Amino acid sequence: MSQRFSDSPSGRVRNWERRRGRPSAPWFVRPLIILLAFALIVVLTFRGVQFALRTRHGNLRANVVVYEDFTSASRSATNPATGIIPGWQRDVIVALDEAQRHASEGDATETNVAVDRAASLVIVARLRSQPTPPDFFDDALAKLDQILAAYHTNSRLTEHVTDARIELAELRSSIEPVPPGTPQSLNIDELLVATATGATAPPSNAAARSSAPSSAPSGANQPPATSSNSAPAGNSESANNSSSATSSGSASSPSSPGNSKAAANSSSASAASNSKSASNASSAGNSKSAPNVAASQVFVGAPRILAIGAVLNPASLGGNLLDATSMPSSAEILEPPPSRIFADNVHVENLTIVGAAQTLDGIHWKNVTFIGTHLRYEGGEVDLHDVRFIHCMFGFPSDDRGGRLATAIARGQTTVVIE
Repeated sequence: MSQRFSDSPSGRVRNWERRRGRPSAPWFVRPLIILLAFALIVVLTFRGVQFALRTRHGNLRANVVVYEDFTSASRSATNPATGIIPGWQRDVIVALDEAQRHASEGDATETNVAVDRAASLVIVARLRSQPTPPDFFDDALAKLDQILAAYHTNSRLTEHVTDARIELAELRSSIEPVPPGTPQSLNIDELLVATATGATAPPSNAAARSSAPSSAPSGANQPPATSSNSAPAGNSESANNSSSATSSGSASSPSSPGNSKAAANSSSASAASNSKSASNASSAGNSKSAPNVAASQVFVGAPRILAIGAVLNPASLGGNLLDATSMPSSAEILEPPPSRIFADNVHVENLTIVGAAQTLDGIHWKNVTFIGTHLRYEGGEVDLHDVRFIHCMFGFPSDDRGGRLATAIARGQTTVVIE
């Protein structure tokens, strides 16, 4: 019987038949392959988690090192006895960066909100007496300049930025140390607390003592009268003789009534001079023994009027420290002519002024230190040469002139001239 070509098996069938004839793989090969694949997945997952954790820990260690370096630098730049709140300076810079981004986008509302948030953080830092490195003020002021440069057409934004500059100036003033040699009678601690919170500063101990009425009689500090001063009139000759004998060291009798009268006059003058010198010595001793009172400390309880061409210095004042702590915190210490311009030629030089309030306009200030004073600026002419502000508060206008003065104080500049 012949075989037709269509009856022959195809190539696929022949291959299948050939494969069926071969011996199959062992039964455990497939489970083993599955287990090996699962183990490979587990190992790769573990290695990935390990790499991620190692990278995170490395970043954390780097951040800790950077923060410790920054903290040590800030402490060495300010007060090594105190620490800082971690991150508050960074939060201020982040808020200013956000304000700059909103300003570049033209969103004035969000820009004002971000600037106000940065100013609030600065206020908290001042109230907590946080030490601040000088570089922080430069960075913050540069950010504020960039914000105005990005969106300088909005007057409302200028006010918010100027207010932030004033807060930076008050923060800079709050970290300035009190000059050495400042009298302890000024109650510096209470004065600084009152200035930081805006309350009325307490009067100094010496000012309170000087303003308190004295209950002792006027002659209480005088020495008791001697026998020669209290001698009766009938014994004037013997008293004169004893007085002259005491003064000359040898006994001598008067030769005539005129001599007796002259001796009596000289004796009474001598007794008066002795009692006066004793009284002066006693009062000098009492004033010298009074604690915490500086010889150059001058107390003022009311505004001092300065006329045109006046020069107030230690020679004209009688001391180099003007203590106004007994005055209200809003009371003006020195009042120049009402025009408050440089043409009035009013100069205040080489003084330390403590407490109360003072307007800077129209006065030439030279080598003056303000401690715990509320400083005002009305936008007029200002001339500051070697002027320092220690724990002071500032009331400046929210415009370009107020911003210039606040920026100079925040940068630590002691010489500023605005005409």
